[in-house]
Amino acid sequence: MSEYKVGDRVKYHGIGTASAATQTSVTTGEIVEIITESQQVGETQQKVKASDSEPRYLIRNDNTKKETAYKADVIVGMAD
Repeated sequence: MSEYKVGDRVKYHGIGTASAATQTSVTTGEIVEIITESQQVGETQQKVKASDSEPRYLIRNDNTKKETAYKADVIVGMAD
C-alpha cells in the first residue's frame, strides 16, 4: 500500500534523495498518479520501472507544472 495518495500535496527533493547528505532544495507538487508497473510517463515519456512494492509517484510541480515520476525516498512529507 502506498504511503501517499493521488491528490496529496507533497514536499520533495527534485534531484537526488531526501537525505541530509544531498543538501538539495525542496519543492512542492501534487501527486497525480501512483505508478505500480513499468511504463512511459510525463511530458518526455521517460521509461519508469515500478512495482507494487516500489511504486513511483507522478508529481506535478507547483511552479513549473511539469510531471515527473519519483521514488518515495525523495518525498520529504506533506506540503503545508
